[in-house]
Amino acid sequence: MSGEISRGAAAAAGGAGAAQSPEAALAAYVAGTVETLAPCSSAILVSRRGELLMERYDRGRAPQSDAPVDADSLWPFWSVTKSFAAAAAARLAERGALSLGMPLSAVLPEFGERGPGLFDRREVTLAHLMSHTSGCALPGRTEDGITLGPEPDLRDIAIKTRPGEAFEYSSLGMHILERTIEAAAGRDYGELLRETVLEPFGLSSVRYLFEEDLAAAANGPAGSPAGVSASPALRALPCADGAVVPSQRRQRCGLGLYGTARDLLGFGERWLTMADASGAPWIGAAARDEIWTPHSVRPSDSSDYGFLWWLFGDLGGVVASGASFGLCALLPRQGIAVAVARNHIGPTAQPFDYRADKRRIL
Repeated sequence: MSGEISRGAAAAAGGAGAAQSPEAALAAYVAGTVETLAPCSSAILVSRRGELLMERYDRGRAPQSDAPVDADSLWPFWSVTKSFAAAAAARLAERGALSLGMPLSAVLPEFGERGPGLFDRREVTLAHLMSHTSGCALPGRTEDGITLGPEPDLRDIAIKTRPGEAFEYSSLGMHILERTIEAAAGRDYGELLRETVLEPFGLSSVRYLFEEDLAAAANGPAGSPAGVSASPALRALPCADGAVVPSQRRQRCGLGLYGTARDLLGFGERWLTMADASGAPWIGAAARDEIWTPHSVRPSDSSDYGFLWWLFGDLGGVVASGASFGLCALLPRQGIAVAVARNHIGPTAQPFDYRADKRRIL
């Protein structure tokens, strides 16, 4: 991909007739959301069959910090991280290390028992976790979809709704997914993600940034002034409160990845071609179709959900999205990938409709 801002993006910035171009329409729409979400910076990238059509960065009118906003900036992916977990699970399924429909009891002994809930833990499958329909809950703990809290004992997991029936966006489910993948493959999830997705896809910027990474970046190496460090954490963009949000250990399937907007786009392009960066196949059509088939519906807005991807069949598109209003949207038939990075999180001046945003960008 070229590192230059495209002619379409330049036109969107103010050239004559720019309102007539799709690039200008997309840029104008994103600019409007940035005004709503201020303080917020943004990035927009679009490609068709691997050819970069647009690349644009904007610090916004009220940036969170003095950090540059450019091709090297690391954006918080938040729940886009879930779609990376889908890629890892799909690749491990292709290798035979697990199957997307396997019962958790095959690798987690705690799920070999009925458990304390209304429904039987032995019925829960990997597919239920990946469609947010597992029904897993911890008595006395309220889900917020973002913060796991203290790491749970799996023996305490209760099934409050029949597996496969009720959608609930679940940080607990993503924690259990991480432990399931590790148990099936016999390796640390971070190592598996790097081996099965990040390295084959050529996504060199994508990583977790834990508290110690952020502290090292702030303090600099021994004997150097504070803040002087080669750490990539220095390129991480803060959210609305001015702080870079650290990744959570044991919540790595659900959120926590950072990366450049170019690598977010590259992640989407790999799903379109079903090949890795070298051109070698990494996933078969059947596995991708299973992930992009509706398996559940979010009741609040009737959004279709596959396995860790949002689906818009009427538009012919799929979307990976996150709490900071960033997303990777794909139109497989046209070979189009769109990455929009926005790094705001927190109260907004007006209600923000996630579903409408995904549809507008598609």
